[in-house]
Amino acid sequence: MQPSNGRIYGVTERGNANGLNQGVLYGLDNAAPPSVLLTTVSGTAGQTVQIPAGGLTGTSKVKFGSATARFHVVSDTFLTATVPNNGTTGLVSVTTRSRTLVSNRKFFVLPVISSFTPTSGPVGTQVMIVGRGLLGATQVKFGSVKATSFTVNSATSITASVLSGAVTGKVAVTTAGGTAMSQAAFT
Repeated sequence: MQPSNGRIYGVTERGNANGLNQGVLYGLDNAAPPSVLLTTVSGTAGQTVQIPAGGLTGTSKVKFGSATARFHVVSDTFLTATVPNNGTTGLVSVTTRSRTLVSNRKFFVLPVISSFTPTSGPVGTQVMIVGRGLLGATQVKFGSVKATSFTVNSATSITASVLSGAVTGKVAVTTAGGTAMSQAAFT
């Protein structure tokens, strides 16, 4: 196993030096930099994430992608952080007194659609999509038809135009974190 201190640890079943065929616990310093371990690799804005690492006392900043998160240091080896509304898919970084630790893998901020208005309209209708984790949206769909014209207003809203050929269906938004689908259909 490799905890956040950068060393690798293991156990053998047999082979210790005293000849009793007992196992050995060993550690190997492979010069990997200490890192942040993520207990989960995806979540939505507002979700609390647990982050084990070493030397967390005095932490001054936690970031999800480029966005700063609220956090609480529980102990020197454990903190919790809230995925910020403007968090983006990417590495998680923790700035401590002596260094900045970076996660060993990406954290995916999942988009969420909570509502959209209006709920119906003709081709050309401007639809306001409201949710969380919408920064960096790469695609908006009305049913199976892609909206070629949309604007990401903020982490919580997108404005999109209904295109010719659109049919009644759910609204979908795709970001680097995944795809969110509305509960209701746009007519």
